[in-house]
Amino acid sequence: MGRFAPIASLSAQDALLADHQRPFGPKAPWNVPVEHLTVHPESKLLVGRMFLDDRGLRAARFQITIDTHTFAVHDAATSLGPTLIKTYWPSNLTGKIPWNPAWKPAAGADAMMIVLDEANGLEWDLEKVDFRLQVINASRANMVTGDYRAKENGFLGSRGSGIPYLAGLVRPEEVQAGRIEHALSMSVPNISGSEFVAPALKAEFPQGAKFGIPAGTRFALRMTDTEIDLWLNSLPKELTLRTRDTARIIAVALRDYGWFITETSPANLFHFESRVTAEKDWLNLGFEFKKVRRNEFPRDLMDSLLTSERIVAIAPSDQYPEEWRAR
Repeated sequence: MGRFAPIASLSAQDALLADHQRPFGPKAPWNVPVEHLTVHPESKLLVGRMFLDDRGLRAARFQITIDTHTFAVHDAATSLGPTLIKTYWPSNLTGKIPWNPAWKPAAGADAMMIVLDEANGLEWDLEKVDFRLQVINASRANMVTGDYRAKENGFLGSRGSGIPYLAGLVRPEEVQAGRIEHALSMSVPNISGSEFVAPALKAEFPQGAKFGIPAGTRFALRMTDTEIDLWLNSLPKELTLRTRDTARIIAVALRDYGWFITETSPANLFHFESRVTAEKDWLNLGFEFKKVRRNEFPRDLMDSLLTSERIVAIAPSDQYPEEWRAR
């Protein structure tokens, strides 16, 4: 199959770039632009599965989540000190992690969070978190091995696929900078339980959907800047210019970097940093709640963009050209 060559991003976006430092190394699979990669030989089949639910029925909705099934992100620099943590599943933690009682996980039953030590490149991933009697309780928690600022591979203890929580998560500071320079993370209801592909390190469930998508599968949009402009013009007139600017930045990222299937959820969800830690920033970027007819924004902002004719699947990361394979 031929290389997938996207159109260059708008120069106006380039001018907005600021000081945001992209996490992970340049050859981390989610940081490699799709222009260097080839289309999956079974692209049509995999794209078709994007539009099925876990029963094999048509399900063509795609949503942004900044509430449930995503991650709050806390800065270890605001910790009040090491605090004892207890986990249900096996963990590589030695007993204490940086903690501040004011920290909260994302909303929902999964109650997930990331703690980042930016000075030392440390990432802690926690799931179903609460804090009682001076003890952190979590169903699953690990410190991702390596320095997340340069790391180029996964970590077995992170979520169902072994891809770190931070990989693919959209944070407001990069949207403010004008460009998302990595693939996005998407969870789906019909993930495969029997197979996975690189960069995933494992399958999430021993039994998965009959029409499941393997964890680690990468997709991307095939659209020109003109086509993205036409899509933006088709959005409801009630949306603000700031919302449309943010929508453009996301659409360009989905074209230039695409998205990886990382875990399971009740719907096709793109993961954006939780309102718990980023609500004010998201509001400044046009992510205020707005209902327009049957759609809710920002939840449904990208839904009309993703059609089967516009999407291709990309070959797994262990098949990337040698110069773009992770160390």
